[in-house]
Parts: sequence; C-alpha cells; structure tokens
Amino acid sequence: MVDDFSRFMWLELLATKDEVFMAFKKVKAAAEMESGRRLKAFRTDRGGEFNSGVFTVYCVDHGIKRNTTAPYTPQQNGVVERRNQSVVEMARCLLKSMQVPGQFWGEAVKVAVYLLNRAPTKSLNGKTPYEAWYGRKPGVRHLRTFGCVAYAKRVGPGVNKLADRSIPGVFLGYEPGSKAYRVYDPVNKKLMVSRDVIFDEKKSWNWGEKGTRESSAEPFFSELYPDEVTVADPAIGADAVSGPDSGADSGGEEAPLSPGYSIPWAGDDGGSPHTPAASAGGSNQGAQI
Repeated sequence: MVDDFSRFMWLELLATKDEVFMAFKKVKAAAEMESGRRLKAFRTDRGGEFNSGVFTVYCVDHGIKRNTTAPYTPQQNGVVERRNQSVVEMARCLLKSMQVPGQFWGEAVKVAVYLLNRAPTKSLNGKTPYEAWYGRKPGVRHLRTFGCVAYAKRVGPGVNKLADRSIPGVFLGYEPGSKAYRVYDPVNKKLMVSRDVIFDEKKSWNWGEKGTRESSAEPFFSELYPDEVTVADPAIGADAVSGPDSGADSGGEEAPLSPGYSIPWAGDDGGSPHTPAASAGGSNQGAQI
C-alpha cells in the first residue's frame, strides 16, 4: 500500500489473495495510529480481492470512499503501479548482484521497500517518503549490502572458551520493530536476529557448495593453472633461438634455447556456478491510500 501524499509504502507478504482484507485492516490501523488521521479514500483496481462483499461493507461502515480503475486501465492507478515495478526491479537486482537464490525473494522485496522509503524522490522535490510521513530525516548509517557475508556474534549458553565467537551467514535485511539485523545461516538453515554483526560487503555466499562456505563477489582467478603457455623472452632476438639443424653451423654444439616464462591460462570456470532457480515476482496489482 502507498500513501498518495508522502509516497510512503507498507508491505505485507501474502500466501493467498484471501488474506488481503486482514492485511488491509492491519496496515490501516497502523497508519492511522502513526499519523493521527483517518483514512478517507482508498484507490484500487477491480481485482476480486478488493471488491469482495466483506471488504465493501467494511469500507462503507468506516466511511472510506472507494475509487476503482476502469477495466484494463492500470494507468488510472499509476502511483501504485509504478511503485510496484520499482520494488520488483530493485528486488531482482538485490538477488542477482550477490547471487542470492530466488527462494529469498520475500526478504529482497522487504529490503527494497525499506530502501525506497528512505530514498529521495522527485515527486517530493528531493525529500524521502520517510521524512514526508514521519516529519524527520531517516538514519542510513546502519544500511548494509543485501546478500553479503555477515558474521553474527554467538551468545547464550553452550559457548565455551575455545568455541568460535561468531557464526558466518548471509545478510537478509533488517528486523522490523527492533534495532537488529537478519542473518541467515545456510549451513544449519536457521535465521538469526542479532545487533552484533560484522559485515564483509565484498563477499557473497557460495551457494553452489550446498551453502557451506562464503566466496568473493568479485571476479577472481584460481591459484592452480593446469594449462600454461610458454612464450620466448622478447628481449632476446629471434636469431638466438636455435632449431635442430643449427648445430652444424655452430661447430657441432647445439645452441641453447632462449629462456622463457610462463603465462597462466585462465580457465572458463572462474565465474560463479550458481544460477538462481527463481526470481522475485508477483502481481502488479496494488492498493493506494
């Protein structure tokens, strides 16, 4: 959902479309509590999830004016449609840039909304939606690269003196309602919430090894080069290189070949073996306050 004045967005992940009504009431209550104002108008497309009987009755009982677009005319709800496209495109870039599997598309979408709410927009003359909604500038010092390797501090019982003090994982976003980060442990397949995290923002996790270790996000060459190309030293002239028949011209002694040096031959497997099986996606349908 998008506020038409501030362009501030709220996000609720749904398993099925019949959960739209409960999500709408949740967002409406939170928005009215934060702003101190009542919802007056609600603009949507003509999807069945927005035009159900219980939804219509609820809007009538609370005095909410309903605006719906004409059939197959999404441009009449252009603010939400454009924001939906921005969210999906940013989520796809977040996944691809650090080679995060598509199964984490929900985390990428939440981070995309989180960042867009804190990014300046031309519709607000350079202000951020967060500032327009809350009346203060957002803090951005805590922002980190989505999908990078993160080391969460181990706390609680069971940590002896010689045990590791951190657990490597993948940074997946920010815990709502808490000053903490969300870090996923691919080895144990657990989600950790911690405030004590060290980030290596230039590294991504190597998901091709069953998610067991981290790897560099930058292109690199292997340390082992099975194939090598030998090139003659350019400082020595061509006449210094003797062939099999040159020994007769030099008193029967075969002249030594010119010294050479080896150039490593980069293989074709230097890139990441992972190709995400799925990407973030979803319906372009949306609602606007």
